[in-house]
Amino acid sequence: MNIVVEYSNTLIRRLEESLRSAFGQPSMLLGVPRDRGVGFHARLNGGSRTAHMDDGPNQDVAEIVVNQRHSGFWFTFDAAFTIGLHDQYTLEHAAIGVFHEIGTELVPFFRADWDKLDAEQESEHAQPHWHFVQRPSRIEGIVRGLRAASSQLPTEFEPEPIGLFDQLVDCGKVHFAMTSLWEKSEEPPYKKRLFDSDDFPKWFDSLTRYIAGEIAFIVGHMSLEDAPNVQAFSP
Repeated sequence: MNIVVEYSNTLIRRLEESLRSAFGQPSMLLGVPRDRGVGFHARLNGGSRTAHMDDGPNQDVAEIVVNQRHSGFWFTFDAAFTIGLHDQYTLEHAAIGVFHEIGTELVPFFRADWDKLDAEQESEHAQPHWHFVQRPSRIEGIVRGLRAASSQLPTEFEPEPIGLFDQLVDCGKVHFAMTSLWEKSEEPPYKKRLFDSDDFPKWFDSLTRYIAGEIAFIVGHMSLEDAPNVQAFSP
C-alpha cells in the first residue's frame, strides 16, 4: 500500500492554522499557485521580510512572536507537491526553516525537514530530521561588517585580518533524527517515518508547537532591552 499525504484545501488550512497558532502570527498566509503543472510549492506568502538559506533562494519570513514579544527568531515554510496516481497531488517534501537575527541580518539557524522519497529509501539520514545550518563563515561576515561599521578610523590601509572561523568545520550537513533511534523499548527501532493525510497534520501541529516552545524558553531568558516591539505579519 502506497502511503501518501494528499493535497487538499483542508490540508493547507490545517498547516496554516498550526503555523499561525504556534508562532503568534494570526494573519499568516500560505500561498499556492493557480498554475500547478506536474508539481508546485505551498509557501509562506507575503512575509514582512525575506531571507535565504545558504542552499536555497530568498523566502518570505515572519517573526516568531512570544507573548507579544519580539523574539529575534523568524520562520519560513515550504511544502512541495507532485502529481501522482489519478492526477492527485501528494506531498513530497516539507520544511520549516528558522532564522536568527544577528545584527540586521537573518541567519539560517535550523530546519525541520521531512522528505517522502528519502523516507521510502534506505539511507543513513533519518526522516524526519532536524538540520542545523548556521554556518561559521556567514556569521564571520556579519561580525566583520558590524566591526567595520562601528569603527571611526580609516580602514583602507589596514591589513586583512586573520579569519576568525577559518579552522571551524561547517556542520550544516549534520542531521539529527526526530525519531528514537537508540531506545531499546522501540520495537523495532526506526529511523524512517511515512505519513498519510490524517496523521501528517497532527504531527506537523506538534512540531510547530515544540519549536515555538523552545523559542519561548530562549525569549524568557532575554532582557527587556533585547525585546523591542514585534513586527506583525502584513501580507
